Amino acid sequence: MPAALHRPEPVLHHHAQPVDRNVPTAQATAWLIEGRSLIVTDRFGTGLDILEALRVKLEEPDEDAGYVRKRAFRDAFQSASKRLLAPVVGRKVALPDAPRAGFLSELYPDHADFALPVEDAQVLSSAWEWYEQGAHFPVLGYRVHPFYGAYLPARMEHLELFGTWLAKYKGARDRAIDVGTGCGVLALQMAKAGFKQVLATDINPNAIESVARQLRRLPKAPPIELHHADLLGALRGPIDLIVSNPPWMKGEVGRTLDLAMYFQDGFFERFFGQALQCIAPGGRVVLVFSNIIELSQPDVPHPIQTELDRGRFTLVEKLTRRVKPLRRRTREKVEVWELAAV
Repeated sequence: MPAALHRPEPVLHHHAQPVDRNVPTAQATAWLIEGRSLIVTDRFGTGLDILEALRVKLEEPDEDAGYVRKRAFRDAFQSASKRLLAPVVGRKVALPDAPRAGFLSELYPDHADFALPVEDAQVLSSAWEWYEQGAHFPVLGYRVHPFYGAYLPARMEHLELFGTWLAKYKGARDRAIDVGTGCGVLALQMAKAGFKQVLATDINPNAIESVARQLRRLPKAPPIELHHADLLGALRGPIDLIVSNPPWMKGEVGRTLDLAMYFQDGFFERFFGQALQCIAPGGRVVLVFSNIIELSQPDVPHPIQTELDRGRFTLVEKLTRRVKPLRRRTREKVEVWELAAV
């Protein structure tokens, strides 16, 4: 395992107070909010019960809450929940009802016994389940098995919309790039569409590891070349098609996966500047986006429209599709923006 892979930080030394099911969850929650460290000693379910009580205490917002409120809850929850630990012995969570987390043996070759926040142990377990079972993507016709820490799309509409656009694409298919590949779906779509060479970049080493493992799973490896890099990195043109599913909202970045969710000042300026240097004559830049930024952050300048206003690119076509609501009605739409250099 490359040392650069991201993992939850192991807690090697602590003075956490033991807690079990005999401690009222309200009391444990209060201790966590006060800043006290706790370690679960009886069963993993006790830790999950405490985390659920913590969510209630901190008043977890619903789907329709604004970005500011959701972010405030998330920061408060992460701050408190990281102090609730689970013991790891022999690279296994040492609680009788703990779910399996096979990534522990891969991610911690340097430590056998330590502690992890219960929340991190739960995330590792969920990630292992996804990795083993995979997620079926109709746009590909097979399952993708994401490695821990690689972004896995929760919805399909934006991938389907990109597939619709790609089916109509009439340009050259010599060289394409998927910028910020995540678990590689857009790169795999382009390879399936007949591109001779597909480059896939990501600043997250776990994403590169994820796609590399996915390629090894396929009966015939598609012509995808992986690069651990920020945006286009040191890649040079000419590139016929530059594709990216960038972050859809502006926000602070804490965890590695936040890089797939939130952009910060300068992100899109760097992306478009690099794209301009690499794009082939007659090439296209395609961004898979959403109107969620307009719905949730109306005061944030739209990053794609801002670039169009600069005059370096022109809009060729914009496709939109409504998003199927997860729980209640939504006005969200996914988008595909096709741009050409001026």
